[in-house]
Order: sequence, then structure tokens, then C-alpha cells
Amino acid sequence: MRAVVYGSRSDGHAGVVVELFGADSGLELVGLLDDRPENRGNRVAGLEVIGDRGALGRLVGEGVEAVVLGFGVARGRAKVVEAVEAAGLALPVLIHPSAHVTASATLAAGCQVLPNATVGAGASLGRGVLINSGAIVEHDARLADAVVIDPGAVLAGRVTVECESEVGSGAVIRPDVCVGGGAVVGAGAAVVSDVAAGSTVVGVPARPLRRAQPAG
Repeated sequence: MRAVVYGSRSDGHAGVVVELFGADSGLELVGLLDDRPENRGNRVAGLEVIGDRGALGRLVGEGVEAVVLGFGVARGRAKVVEAVEAAGLALPVLIHPSAHVTASATLAAGCQVLPNATVGAGASLGRGVLINSGAIVEHDARLADAVVIDPGAVLAGRVTVECESEVGSGAVIRPDVCVGGGAVVGAGAAVVSDVAAGSTVVGVPARPLRRAQPAG
């Protein structure tokens, strides 16, 4: 299957997916897409930027069949997923051989599960979800579209994470907690109660981040 990578940082998630999935996933990676003009000259393992989001339709006519999400942030992820699907391109599910995904878990289009991550029994992952290395998503968790779980984070049973939320590295979320859409859980946070949509929580136990007040 001929595919392009959406993202172009060799020192970011694009470099990760090219190395982990470029050779052994059945994908023939033929180029990169990037919406940021300053990244147009980027190259990853010999692949070069061949367009932006507007090139999706053209690429279909050139025999490209799929897009691999090559950026690691949650914000804006859902719109990219929608644009790819609207162009008629596939979003392959990519699971590293060292990851453990139970048979009863369900993964929607575009999910990526990186090395040594775990997805437990009955867990449900929406479109474009990224489970980074060593993260644990326990039984019956529900992750909506475009969620990003950073390395080493732990989501206990029945946790819900809504669209485009991000859970930072090493964070722990107790059972039955809901993280609202667009929220950010800081690295190392211990989340023991629901997180409001759009908020950022940090610390142990996790509390909303206080913004600095302007002087005067």
C-alpha cells in the first residue's frame, strides 16, 4: 500500500513512524506532507515533503492509498483525520510487535500503538488515537478521536478521554475518571477526579493549572 506520512520532523513523531513502521508494515512510504511552510525542506530517511493538506486529492490520482499520521500532538489531529477520510484515503492501524493489544479491544482507523504499550480488554480507541511507548490503557477505557497518550502514562480501568485530549508522560488516571475534550493532563500528574474540557491539570493530586495574573 502506497502511503505518505503527515508530518515531517525527523526529530519528532514523523521520524518515529518511519523507523518503526516504514519497512515491516506492508506500507510503501513515498513522501511527506506538512502544512507549515517553514517545514517544506524537511526530509526523513530519504523522504521529502511533497505537499500539504491541499495535496490529498492529487495524491489519490497518483496512486497513493493511505496516510500515516506523523505528528504527536492532539490539537488539530481530528481535522487532519477528517481531511484524509474526505479525500478517500485510508488511515492504517499500526501496532508495534512489542505492544500488547488484547483481542477484545477495538481500534478505529489511524490508531498507532508504539513499543511496549498495552491496550487492555474491552478498551475502545477512536480514530487517530496515539498510544506512545510504554503507556498502559487498561480494561474498558474509552478514548475518543484524536487522543494522544504520552510515553509511560497509565489509564486505569473504565477511564474516558474525550476528543483531542492529551495525557502527559508518566501521568496516572484513576478508574472511572473522565477527561474532557481538548484537556491536557500534565506529565507526572495523578488524576483522581474528572477533568473539565479545555483545562490543563498538573500535580499530585492533579489540579487546574493557575495562569499567572498580569502585573498591575
